Formats: sequence, structure tokens, C-alpha cells
Amino acid sequence: MLDAGHLAVIRRKLGLPQEQMARLLGVSFASVNRWEGGQSTPGGPIRDLYLALDAAIKGGNSSEAILEAANNERGAFLYALFRMAYSRPRGSR
Repeated sequence: MLDAGHLAVIRRKLGLPQEQMARLLGVSFASVNRWEGGQSTPGGPIRDLYLALDAAIKGGNSSEAILEAANNERGAFLYALFRMAYSRPRGSR
């Protein structure tokens, strides 16, 4: 579940302030601030991004690897992030 506290934990695990998290997600600082403050919740594709970031972190990917992927063109970042989050490790097929 993505409650306000969990959203903040994901951001902190990436080592980002709210302003940089907003840039990573492609939203305004005010949106991230409202979500983490519990005034609203992310929906649609942004919710999916948070879930993928969380899965990538839980899958053992470093914040550095995730943020390095974020420096790429948006489509390449999303591809890399979703691979980190949801690909099965080699040999587990």
C-alpha cells in the first residue's frame, strides 16, 4: 500500500529531497508535498512509478543505479526501472 509515510520512505531510500523526487516523477513539488503530507494520493502512471521504485529498491537495486538510470531519456529510464523492478533474476525461469 502506498500511504503518505511509505511514499516518503521510498523518496528517502533514494536519498532525494521532495524537489528532486518531483523531477524524477515528472510532477510538481507541490504534488509530492501533498502526497507525503496525506492531503492526496498519486494515481495512474505516477502510482505505478512509485510501485516500481519500491519494487526496484526491495529487489536489491541501489539508489545509485536507479538514479543513474533516471539520467537517461525518459523512455529509457522507464524501461530500465521496470526491468529492475519486475525482471526475474537469471536462472529463475
